[in-house]
Amino acid sequence: MKYHRDTPVDSGDPLIPILNLVCMLIPLLLYGAVFVKFKVLDVQPPRITHIRGEVNDEKSLKLRVIVAKEGFYIKVDPRYRKAWMADANSGPDIPKTDNGFDFAELHKKLSELKSEHMKEQTIHIGAEDDIEYEILIKTMDYTRGTAKKPLFPNVQLTRSLV
Repeated sequence: MKYHRDTPVDSGDPLIPILNLVCMLIPLLLYGAVFVKFKVLDVQPPRITHIRGEVNDEKSLKLRVIVAKEGFYIKVDPRYRKAWMADANSGPDIPKTDNGFDFAELHKKLSELKSEHMKEQTIHIGAEDDIEYEILIKTMDYTRGTAKKPLFPNVQLTRSLV
């Protein structure tokens, strides 16, 4: 008498379980790929300019923001000066606070200038040598504004001319 356990077991092809696993993983991976989304962000890198020779337009605001260790200096064409703008030797227009640079006040002052000069797109930004790179980048971000309310999207870097 022959028992079942005595018969040789034909295991078949050993690749079948692996192929089954691969066939199950392919749809799972394709399903997961739908959740990966890419977005292209259009960024205009700032140009490096020399202020004296670049701004020739008579109607231009000639807006400059200088980042110094004391705060922000905002310079415009003398015809468009505001009452809040400091004199040449009286210190920065937006002094530093205890928390550091006042970017909210910078945005507010530039919004005021933009409301009177809607067509103006260019701003020149300069910084003293000891200003950290992160401060300069944050200044560029606040001067560009937002997508819904752009301020001065054309940023040009220049030397510090306080």
